[in-house]
Amino acid sequence: MGRLAREDEVHSMAFLRLPAEPTPVSGRVQRVEETAFDRVFAEYSTPIFNFVLRMVGDADRAADIVQDTFIKAYRRLDSLTDAAATRAWLYRIATNTAIDEMRRRRFVTPIDSHQDHLERPDTGPTPEEQFAASSIDLRIQRALLRLRPNYRQCILLSDLQDMSSQQIGDVMGMSHGAVRTLLCRARQEMRRELAKEGIGA
Repeated sequence: MGRLAREDEVHSMAFLRLPAEPTPVSGRVQRVEETAFDRVFAEYSTPIFNFVLRMVGDADRAADIVQDTFIKAYRRLDSLTDAAATRAWLYRIATNTAIDEMRRRRFVTPIDSHQDHLERPDTGPTPEEQFAASSIDLRIQRALLRLRPNYRQCILLSDLQDMSSQQIGDVMGMSHGAVRTLLCRARQEMRRELAKEGIGA
């Protein structure tokens, strides 16, 4: 199976409302923390959204999950002691938030109703090429949504986010070897699901 089509679109998310809670830190320290958070949000909000969208298959729920993710991240910012670990830390929060939401809702949304959120408008290809590409994209998403959450997460972190096995392990709390085994099984299952969609059959 080839790598999933990459998404670079910027999604217009609902305004992120951070909790207006009293804080014991001084105004200067708080401003430093908020500046650091602004940088993290600017860098990661779009890729986190694209990842969560693929996890849940619904743009509105993805936006809510991303907002919850960054609110949690803001509240726990003082626990991030290693700036190099920011990416894994955020994806771990996003993954846990998405899985908790899926467990609560136990929903599967038809991806066709959100096609416009899953493809970037492009005036280059012909209408026929655009239709073919979007149809394949929708079939890939349907196949993804039928995978168990940890398979889906592992494939998305590898193929959509270009993470190494070590980086995926940091997000999922697994060893490098365990990630490789999980990814192999996930790819086998994904191939079976894609075959049901008429891809690679």
